[in-house]
Amino acid sequence: MPFIEVFDREPVQETRAVATSLMTDGLCAAFGIKPEIVTVYYFSTPENSYGHAGKYGENAEKFRIFAKVHAFPRSAEAKAEAARALTGALCRAYGAQPRDVIVYFFDRDPGDAFHGGVASA
Repeated sequence: MPFIEVFDREPVQETRAVATSLMTDGLCAAFGIKPEIVTVYYFSTPENSYGHAGKYGENAEKFRIFAKVHAFPRSAEAKAEAARALTGALCRAYGAQPRDVIVYFFDRDPGDAFHGGVASA
């Protein structure tokens, strides 16, 4: 814990390799954690599998890269620093603009996390 879910459009593998490295470094710096506990999962969304503002597919606004960070609670300042780092990482890796990157945080209670069947708390 923590882990990051990234929804993207099936980029070349090198893009994801760069994104993984940069996001891990940024999250570790912002949260004061070690890279050994950070995991990134990618979910590809094929063309026309996106809707926004009531519009779907090619009629929707430009596809945005969406990152969800699941982690134990952190301060608003740490989350803001992490959001800046992840946004920068995804922009650099994908060649995206900051407005096309969305980062949401999902706080997880340590008592709700189990690794190998053992509670983290």
